[in-house]
Amino acid sequence: MKTNQSKAKALVLSMVGASLLLLSGTTSANAVQAKSAMRIELTIPKLEVNPYHKPYIAVWVETLDRQYVTTIKLLADDQEWYKDLRQWWRKVARQKVNIDGVTGATKRPGLLTLNWNGVNEQSQPIPPGEYWLNVEASREEGGRDYSRQKITLGKNNTFTMAGKTEFGDIKIQVYPNDSK
Repeated sequence: MKTNQSKAKALVLSMVGASLLLLSGTTSANAVQAKSAMRIELTIPKLEVNPYHKPYIAVWVETLDRQYVTTIKLLADDQEWYKDLRQWWRKVARQKVNIDGVTGATKRPGLLTLNWNGVNEQSQPIPPGEYWLNVEASREEGGRDYSRQKITLGKNNTFTMAGKTEFGDIKIQVYPNDSK
């Protein structure tokens, strides 16, 4: 009896999971279709200031003509601080884009590694081509830094963005999705 109940329960759970995937428009096929992926290593320095506040950080992609594509990561303790990331705020937050899947709490000093699967917030693959990768950091009672790097999705390429005050050097590795 328990075996039949377990099988029935598993069937119901798999049907519910499949229904949720269909409703959300997210399927494993979408992720496989993405032609590129990216790994970003960003150093958050420990600054000798008092008081020290962990930085808010935004990482996003734009077309070469500066049209918003997707947010890769947004680290801020609360939505009220989003506006302190001025470049990102003007480009993204005013548009009311759903960024729930890429947000997180601020991080302590150290290495922050971000892995991006090449899809936007709606799980749609980003086509190969040239884009801007933008990184912005801001701290309460602190400074603000912004940098961008031209990247090419769809082929192997590696970049290093020079560090500033609020973040250290940023290493960027772009690769075809089928190679990793």
